[in-house]
Amino acid sequence: MLLTGLACSRVSAQIVNIEDKRKGFDSVGWYGQIDLGGNLTRNKAKVISLNGSVRVDRKGRQHALLALADYRLVQVSGDNALNAGFAHLRYAYYLSDRWRWEAFTQVQYNEQLRLGLRTLVGTGPRLKLFAFGDNRVYVGVLYMYEYDEVAEGTITYRDHRLSSYLSFSLFPLPNVTLSNTTYYQPVIPDFRQPRLSSITAVTLKLTDRLAFNTRYSITHDALISQGLDDVPATSYDWTNGLRYSF
Repeated sequence: MLLTGLACSRVSAQIVNIEDKRKGFDSVGWYGQIDLGGNLTRNKAKVISLNGSVRVDRKGRQHALLALADYRLVQVSGDNALNAGFAHLRYAYYLSDRWRWEAFTQVQYNEQLRLGLRTLVGTGPRLKLFAFGDNRVYVGVLYMYEYDEVAEGTITYRDHRLSSYLSFSLFPLPNVTLSNTTYYQPVIPDFRQPRLSSITAVTLKLTDRLAFNTRYSITHDALISQGLDDVPATSYDWTNGLRYSF
């Protein structure tokens, strides 16, 4: 399974949007997906971009498991303009058709944001607010413990956070999907510098297994950039590509 894609970004966002990586499966079993991409441009400078991701899903009658890994690299004349990756593991227990309880853990880094290491563990409920056909609206309110190493380990944060979100997936046309997730993640009990993020994605289905994706995300996090003049408080990311599913 091979994917070729194009990525245009300032810096990669700090929040990994798990909502647009969720899938609905009709039957119990294992599912998988691989995305691979690469570009090489040579004019006055040589630009190399690589991206790859893998996901594995286990769908059960009352349980679900999701495992994700992602890596992206952009080099301009040998210097890293983007170097970021993460791994995510999430477990869900279905309490009812509308309610589920989830637990997750994640490891992440982002060289351009000087984020050497971020580890997360969290748990909380997820509610299906609305369902009409394939259209869905969800809300989640989770507790999350976060550990960050910033600026080559010279700055560390150990925070308890509220991780709340509103998410929707809409199907305006049979082959088009529109999704958005907005996160609100304040430090507990100090709510003065919350991390805010919004992610919007559009998928155009070309065949049963091949689709074109475009995705834009923006994140504001004043805490992670505090005292670091070279790290922006607001970052954004725009990616385009093809996806083959199996």
